[in-house]
Amino acid sequence: MIRYYLSLAITILCFSCNQTSKKSTTTPITNGISIFEIYLEDSVKVNHFSNFLRDTLKLPVEWEPFDIFGNNVVYDAAFHLGNTTLELLSVNPPITEIEEKGKYNRILFRSENIDSTSIAIASAGITHEPPFDFRIVSNDSEVIIGKQINLDSMSKRSNVNIAFWQYLDPGYNFGDRTIIGKSKEKLDAKLNTAMKSNPLGIVGLKEVHLTVDESSLKDWRTLFGNDTANKWILSDGPTISYTLSDRSVGVDWITFAVQDMDEAKEFLSKKNILSIEMGKVTINPSVVYGLRIYIEEQNEMPTTYKNH
Repeated sequence: MIRYYLSLAITILCFSCNQTSKKSTTTPITNGISIFEIYLEDSVKVNHFSNFLRDTLKLPVEWEPFDIFGNNVVYDAAFHLGNTTLELLSVNPPITEIEEKGKYNRILFRSENIDSTSIAIASAGITHEPPFDFRIVSNDSEVIIGKQINLDSMSKRSNVNIAFWQYLDPGYNFGDRTIIGKSKEKLDAKLNTAMKSNPLGIVGLKEVHLTVDESSLKDWRTLFGNDTANKWILSDGPTISYTLSDRSVGVDWITFAVQDMDEAKEFLSKKNILSIEMGKVTINPSVVYGLRIYIEEQNEMPTTYKNH
């Protein structure tokens, strides 16, 4: 009898070990956001917002505004934000469904291999469109700079476009890029060096906050797993947080992480763009087309994100 219970205990222990091992080898579907997109009403606003990011906040320019598809439809600019690319764009004619002058419009989560990501998304039970080559026109030539997967059904329910993005080598050195790298590592090194001199002390995108309904929340939990205190923390940042509502608004606000809060407040005050909303420091929404951009110190960020 003792031998029986001993054997049973060993069996249970081994089963438990196998279960733990299986869980620990599960790979997260993504470790960060490659591109975070802001839609603006027209090209004039893209230029104006670009001027603010370049000349006031002094963020490194990834590419200056240009006609990205060469057909006078999408006008696009991009800036380095530490752990992601902040992209600005307008569409000609404007998107009629978007009434705001500025809207957080698309999250492109990072993929190291788009085919593997496609399998992982399907395995999670999320409907998605097939991967496709993302082509732009630069220096009068068509260039494939990345591969993308769109999650159209989830995007519609969330009221924000959700996609996965894998940069290809031409994405680091196409002709219209302001800062060019022969590899991701070399490009990141150049961008991060240029990032250090921004006067607000921005180190990265710290948080993206969604307002979602029950149907949309089910999608997010299916894709990223169960949340903790209404948050999913990506290892390279940012944190994805949410408020549950009776309707999906999409991305409601974002937070920039800065090195020193006192210095950041002083800079914003000198530039007359400091605003306080519900006790939180924010860039005055009037200069960013009504968008809410909060400022918080980096010491509250995950360790892996700080060292990104």
